[in-house]
Amino acid sequence: MKTQRFVAVGAVLALALLVVGCAKPPAEEQNAAKQSLDNARTNAEKWAPNEWRSAQQSFDDANKEIETQNNRFALMRNYDKAKQMLADAKNAADRAKQAGIDNKEAAKKEAEAKLADAEAAINAAKAALDAAPKTKDTKADIELFKSDLDGLTTSLGDAKNMMAQESYKEVSAKADTVKSQASDIKSKLEEAASKAAAKKGAKGAHKSGKK
Repeated sequence: MKTQRFVAVGAVLALALLVVGCAKPPAEEQNAAKQSLDNARTNAEKWAPNEWRSAQQSFDDANKEIETQNNRFALMRNYDKAKQMLADAKNAADRAKQAGIDNKEAAKKEAEAKLADAEAAINAAKAALDAAPKTKDTKADIELFKSDLDGLTTSLGDAKNMMAQESYKEVSAKADTVKSQASDIKSKLEEAASKAAAKKGAKGAHKSGKK
């Protein structure tokens, strides 16, 4: 009786060991996670770098766990943890992909808005230039400001062309510079116009006083 019991227990243990021993590396899950990483790379690597690195690290950790199990005695291998880690890596890659898409779109909209602001600043500066007093004393300054505005207009055109390369952050930075310089020119022109008007008013008042 005891012998039969031992035989039965031995058979169960042998079957259990056989099942465990049949554990294979999760190649399907590994390929799925890698595919998700490959799909995420285009947008995530540039536009969601933190999420991208996190997804890569998760995948690397999962592969290390697979390697750890591969190096164990065949009957002791268990890939359950690795499968979960690969699932987490796949989910992280999918999140990174979406974050990249969202961040890219946000950067594009920001660049478009900054381009519009820069163009408005140039137009305002040109209006101030048209309204500036043109005298023998201001002629050289007027020409200099006009040349500067022409240069800013060219720079703005270059920034607009960069949109096609999806260099949205660089476009935003360039547009900010153009806007700042155009606004500075406008302020100087308005200040000069104000001083000229005050000077003209003072002369008028002086003449009236003499009468």
